[in-house]
Amino acid sequence: MPNVVALPHRDELASPEPEDHPSLRQWARYAAWLVTTCLGLACAFTLTVLALGLVFEGALLWLAPGAGFIGARPEGVAGIVSFGTLPWTTRMAYAVSFTATQIPVLVVLYHLRALLRDLAAATVFAAGHAFRLRRMALWLLAYAVAPAAGQALVRIVGHGVDLAWFRTSSLQALLLAALLIVFAELIRVGQAIKDDRDGFI
Repeated sequence: MPNVVALPHRDELASPEPEDHPSLRQWARYAAWLVTTCLGLACAFTLTVLALGLVFEGALLWLAPGAGFIGARPEGVAGIVSFGTLPWTTRMAYAVSFTATQIPVLVVLYHLRALLRDLAAATVFAAGHAFRLRRMALWLLAYAVAPAAGQALVRIVGHGVDLAWFRTSSLQALLLAALLIVFAELIRVGQAIKDDRDGFI
């Protein structure tokens, strides 16, 4: 029949897959390497501070109102106190507060590295990505409330030096958590569209 038109093959209609964009995979590999480095440095920093504060009795750690320092005693800082001179219960309270702030950072970096590795492997709309983004958002919320909860513990124990309960980074974490929730929904919708396209015959 002369009016019959051949439809293009399904593969011709399919949108380009990440394999068609090697630059995306390359940049994802670079970003994953960078996040891995940051994760390693953050782990080393956390363990170093905890070891100095608890194992070495506050050596090289200093607290001042609204600030903390590592190393030699800083000059010209009002109200600075050696961490080792604080009572043991206060040091433990600060250690708990510090750990509660650092753990969400480490978990978020861990999940971000996993996402970037999936991108580097040309996996964009995987089923677990939306769930992983939501989990990162929850940990960012934990990071946002950790300073206030930690300072509440320090005030209960007493002898606190740095009693700042609010940080600008908490507000930034809340905004980033909201963005991740939006991205998670976009990923979920994208996965649904991809599943529908793959299931179309």
